[in-house]
Amino acid sequence: MQSLGPDLPFPPQREDLQNLVVQLDRAGGSRNWHTYAQYEDGPVVPGPWGAGGGQAGGGAAAGGEAAAGARASGSAVSDGLRAAVREHHAPIFQRVDRGGRPWLAIGMPVDFTDPGAQGRGSETTPSPSSPSPSPSGTPKPSGLVVYAEFALNDDQADIAALVTAAQAGALPALALAVVPALFAARRVLRPVRRLREAAERITSGELDTRSPVTGRDELADLTVTFNEMAGALEKDDAELRRMEANARRFAADVSHELRTPLAAMSAVTEVLDEDAARLDPDTADAVRLISDETTKLARMVEDLIEVSRFDAGAADLLLDEIDVAVALRKTLQLRGWQDQVETALPEGLRVRLDPRRIDVVVANLVGNALRHGGAPVRLTASTTPGRLRIDVADQGPGIDPEALPYVFDRFYKADAARARSSGSGLGLAIAMENVRLHGGTLHAANGPGGGAVFTVELPLDPPAPPGTSTPTPPTPEDRR
Repeated sequence: MQSLGPDLPFPPQREDLQNLVVQLDRAGGSRNWHTYAQYEDGPVVPGPWGAGGGQAGGGAAAGGEAAAGARASGSAVSDGLRAAVREHHAPIFQRVDRGGRPWLAIGMPVDFTDPGAQGRGSETTPSPSSPSPSPSGTPKPSGLVVYAEFALNDDQADIAALVTAAQAGALPALALAVVPALFAARRVLRPVRRLREAAERITSGELDTRSPVTGRDELADLTVTFNEMAGALEKDDAELRRMEANARRFAADVSHELRTPLAAMSAVTEVLDEDAARLDPDTADAVRLISDETTKLARMVEDLIEVSRFDAGAADLLLDEIDVAVALRKTLQLRGWQDQVETALPEGLRVRLDPRRIDVVVANLVGNALRHGGAPVRLTASTTPGRLRIDVADQGPGIDPEALPYVFDRFYKADAARARSSGSGLGLAIAMENVRLHGGTLHAANGPGGGAVFTVELPLDPPAPPGTSTPTPPTPEDRR
């Protein structure tokens, strides 16, 4: 229209529109479009929509099959398209399906770029409507609308061929790409998988684990670094174990070496205690101080020896069937605490336990409550399904919440903590080890009404750990 419009007389007659349509059809080329022209409300040229009408010369030949198909099935230019062109006065495109074939319909109004030059001749310059003014003047509707329609069969066939070719080529390409991709993925994932398995073994304690190094890529460098890290961990672990073993052996050796002179010192202090009343006051006080400190030192040495047995795994469990109430009362009586401790003990309850170790547990807990808690101290025992529960509670200030996680640590002697026995800091630690040896648990908490509560839970039939033995019942001859 940009080239044919200037030669179109205005107002156009039917013959003028017919010539315009013929020239537009001829210009369609390989697209094979079929055009219509309508001036204002005049008749459609070349004829009614979709009817025969005359293409001339090369245009008729070029229009050929596509135009004949449009006429046979009706025009692709719909009433809605024509109404939209008139309403918006702008080019409108619409894709439609006619007889199972895709079509594209175009409607385009023509404007004058020189509104004062209406009339015949080349002084008027029709142009397709544009949303912006033409440089030669303000656009003005001419009343002429040109329509075109053409089939999209070739485009659809081209797209279908491209899709088919892509599908046909994609499957072999995908098949060919999968094999090297799997090989590459396997080559990358295999060392990663080995590193993961090696890390899991190191986590479980196998510090001598190493991963084989293959290749010279980044994964190989990572494997080398991992092996170096594992070697450093193994070396550090061995050094820590050696130092810990030396420390335990040192504590055990020192404790055993101190036992003999402490026994002699204890015997001497007992003699001095008997004669303290006949000595002058200053000497008597010094003798009593030496006696008390010697007793504490002897008890600490015994505690250290007991701890060294636990560390070495040499602590044995001598299980025997005992009466719980009788055993707990005996613990209090041996230490003279029966008048300082309230008890609530079940009568006739018999459980298989190690009497000596249960005595140590209860003595440490009750002694801790008497020294650091507040009266009254209460000792209770009860049973739950499959377990024996022993509670030691006092009415003191309780345990500092910050110290609760550490009360069973060895030598923990914070001011607010109560985790000490005769000032050694080992009493509650030894109690915990004895309870664990029975397969039980020991917890510390603050009671709802104030004071601290230590709770021991033991299985009624504890499993026999290594080193456990059961005393042989005495024979009648032994009793005689």
